[in-house]
Amino acid sequence: MSEVFQIVCKSCNSKLNAKVSLIGQTRNCPKCKTPVLIQQHALNEIPSPEIPGSEFISNPDSVKVPQLEFQNRYFIIGLDRVVAVWEGSKGWHVNVGSGFAPARSNMEAVPDQGTFAFVEMVMEDGVPKNLIISKISSRGALMVLFRDTHAILGKLEEPVELSDVQKDVFLRHLRQVFMATVLVEAEGIIEYLTARE
Repeated sequence: MSEVFQIVCKSCNSKLNAKVSLIGQTRNCPKCKTPVLIQQHALNEIPSPEIPGSEFISNPDSVKVPQLEFQNRYFIIGLDRVVAVWEGSKGWHVNVGSGFAPARSNMEAVPDQGTFAFVEMVMEDGVPKNLIISKISSRGALMVLFRDTHAILGKLEEPVELSDVQKDVFLRHLRQVFMATVLVEAEGIIEYLTARE
């Protein structure tokens, strides 16, 4: 029998069973269909017996929950704009048209469909050194931004290249948030963003 633990749906207060390997993922509550984030702190709860047919059953092997790296910066880029940014303790901020505002209190600004690029900017000593770019395309994937800081990592798909328009948008954003002296040291990134197909 697999070890499971109990979580509670915040929408309908139903008690649900989840396996350890699903921590950090989101599943729909079988009762009210509301997305439920299977949270890490639930590991501290008392294990409950497995209930056949549970929506959340999976392999209970030890799992390292993916986390955003505090020193790095993260961006979500749509077809023609930077949709969201993440910087350590500030959490996710979404583009509300006049700037960026906390995702948790601006749910209406988070697009619920489309294809997006998730960009991890690897930082070393405060200088951008590398970009890791992945595709996000599942419907409603960005809705996790206002629920949990790290949940977006479970929505990433295959590596992808930015389009020329996305490169322009992203470069313009970087020039607004980084001093010119920092960007000079990030020449590999600037070279990638200015190259055209």
